[in-house]
Amino acid sequence: MPSVIYWCNDLNVPVLSRDVGIKRCSSLGIVRVTRPGDVRPAFPADIETTRRSIINEFRSEELARVLVPDNEVILLNKIPGYADQADEVIIRGRVIGHRFYDIERRMWRFRPLNEGVTEMISRGLGYWAILRVDKLPERFDVHRELIIRGNLPSEKYLHVAVSTEDGKFHGVAKSMRGSKLRIIKSWVAKDPLPSLRPSTPKDLIELNREYIEHKAEKAVRFLRKVFNEYKKPVVVSYSGGKDSLVALDLTSRTGVKFYILFNDTGLEPLESYDNVKEVAELYNAELIIASAGDRYWRAIMEFGPPARDYRWCCKVIKLGPITNEMLRRFPMGFISVVGQRAYESFQRARLPRVSVSKWITKDIVVAPIQDWTALEVWSYILLGNLPYNKAYEYGFDRLGCVICPANELGELETVHERYPGIYTRLNEVLKDFANRRGLSREFIDYGLWRWRRSLPGDIRGRIKVSLKVKYPVRLNDDGESLTIEIDKPINQNTFTEFLKMLGTVEATNGSYIVRGKFGEVEVRVEQGSNKAVVSSGNKELRMHIAGLAARASICGECNLCVNWCPTKALRRVGPGPSFIVDENKCVNCLLCSKACPSAQYLAYRNPGAKA
Repeated sequence: MPSVIYWCNDLNVPVLSRDVGIKRCSSLGIVRVTRPGDVRPAFPADIETTRRSIINEFRSEELARVLVPDNEVILLNKIPGYADQADEVIIRGRVIGHRFYDIERRMWRFRPLNEGVTEMISRGLGYWAILRVDKLPERFDVHRELIIRGNLPSEKYLHVAVSTEDGKFHGVAKSMRGSKLRIIKSWVAKDPLPSLRPSTPKDLIELNREYIEHKAEKAVRFLRKVFNEYKKPVVVSYSGGKDSLVALDLTSRTGVKFYILFNDTGLEPLESYDNVKEVAELYNAELIIASAGDRYWRAIMEFGPPARDYRWCCKVIKLGPITNEMLRRFPMGFISVVGQRAYESFQRARLPRVSVSKWITKDIVVAPIQDWTALEVWSYILLGNLPYNKAYEYGFDRLGCVICPANELGELETVHERYPGIYTRLNEVLKDFANRRGLSREFIDYGLWRWRRSLPGDIRGRIKVSLKVKYPVRLNDDGESLTIEIDKPINQNTFTEFLKMLGTVEATNGSYIVRGKFGEVEVRVEQGSNKAVVSSGNKELRMHIAGLAARASICGECNLCVNWCPTKALRRVGPGPSFIVDENKCVNCLLCSKACPSAQYLAYRNPGAKA
């Protein structure tokens, strides 16, 4: 993954290829950005947020206008290292600082860097100081007597641009108690920003037109090759997002007939629904909707809030409806074109361009823009004047479920502003959940519900509260027996059916003796009870039974278990956890438990299983 981007200083726009820059620009700059370097253009809402972050930090509207002016292309690059959402801000090919969302103050703030600091000191804007020191070592405390002149904040922990007396070194410090400054970063002083040169997205795409078109043609040839090789119906998974829009347009250029699949989770940005309809009409393609209905709101009462390490929601409202619909429409398989990109995450960077879906039998997954950057995606969209989702104009850099636990608090603030109905509904569910479990208000105020097992270090360092959220299923394993306790009573009829997946079942006085390929095991559970005890020295077998007990109590009705059964031995017979197993067809593979979010997140990944 790249850590540099190129900048045409003549036109004041980024260059998508070094070769293009050398050919078209007399002055070519290099911008070193934080990996993976998936930079994106700033929309007006992004620009306004960035200016607000500067005003919040330095109380200077003039500084905000100097650092983030109008009428030029500005880039943002999402970065780690902060407790919440944070971006490098790139102006005229220079990283002038970081905008970041402060989860304690609940506002956007700004940390100046490089040319941003130079502008502050040379213009005397914001908080700045000239220091009677030769160097600026990190974590060095500068006392009042070493400050020659400047403008210092009265509030603690705000950023201050600093310079040595001779001007050779610049840095950024934080204001501390007693008028002290603590140096947090320093560097050899940079020149001021180049003079403003107006630029527009049109300048960007015209400079890079040949490169964009060449990259698109390669993707189209790749798609044609895959379509010819597999010769199956082509379905473009369209979320309403920028990446899937480009994947869809590239597919249309191959000339093949294709369908559009939209997964309506019930949690999408409102603008997505109009956009999906517009796109389907524009490309004259049949629209297939895999709808979750209100399944999320029913399932959250069963599982509790989803989290980054407890993402039952993806199976219940995404994979479940999609699998149901696609197996019904294309039982012999299909080609799924997706907008997957390597630069979105390190996990996706490891995925191939062509693969077999691990969720839907005979589904060939194709990623034509796997090696594209966000800037290339947006350049293609602007070049083709494609109908992108207007929700991007609110400042979102990705679209999907608006209350996704992967969202940062900064993004959720935008959701609160733009979609108050769905935000308020989630908040009420979270309050009820927290009250019933005696959780502190920080659980909601700081978005701690987005983790289940443990908080990341950058959050723990700021929020002095432990995360003690009980799973709906609790396990106590002593090595010889496993006690399973569940918030809801176990559906004993279904549990009896599920035990058939392990072998023959003999029921006697509230106990079951199961004999099969995993060995013999005794399971004790009383009628209407929410507790079961498994006696076996085989840990794998104990955990499989824990998964079956979870499935017999908590069900998101995603039907993944039924769809994954290779012999069709499993059948749903009612709402919730109501199933029967045809033991004559069952081959004891337990693939259904592998697919089930209850088994996966409540049993197999339960911390109690490690006891």
